[in-house]
Amino acid sequence: MDTDTSLQPELKHFGLTHIVYTPSILGIPLALLSLSPIFLFVAYFSLVIFGRRLSLALLAIGSVGNEVLSLALKRAIRAPRPFPHKAHVGDGYGMPSSHAQAAAFVLAWGIGYAVSLEARYGGRSSGRVAAIRVVRHGIYLFGLAAWSGAVAYSR
Repeated sequence: MDTDTSLQPELKHFGLTHIVYTPSILGIPLALLSLSPIFLFVAYFSLVIFGRRLSLALLAIGSVGNEVLSLALKRAIRAPRPFPHKAHVGDGYGMPSSHAQAAAFVLAWGIGYAVSLEARYGGRSSGRVAAIRVVRHGIYLFGLAAWSGAVAYSR
């Protein structure tokens, strides 16, 4: 077996995201929560392909635009990554957090979607059905806001 490393090209680190966490009871759950926007991107891009709904296509297009905006803001603000003395956090700028910005975008999209649903279907139902819809939208938006805040906290 040849162990001569001089013939091998220099390897470079490839990382789409760099998660640094404390080894506490909340460390790993917060790290995974921080990655949840990426998991969601995979889910709704799959739904766009198989579901063919315009609202999900707009969400996907908006998410890509949001990532472009995040990259532009990072280059404009030029804030260093946290823990710059540690090599494993990678290169590039750290602020704004793409993860937190993506979660906030999904929250904003969710609010707009709920408002547009109410505008489209709000007048068609009354009484109990309307009350259930309002409560369901409230739970949905509260959950999105809590998730978005938790992602921002995890970053």
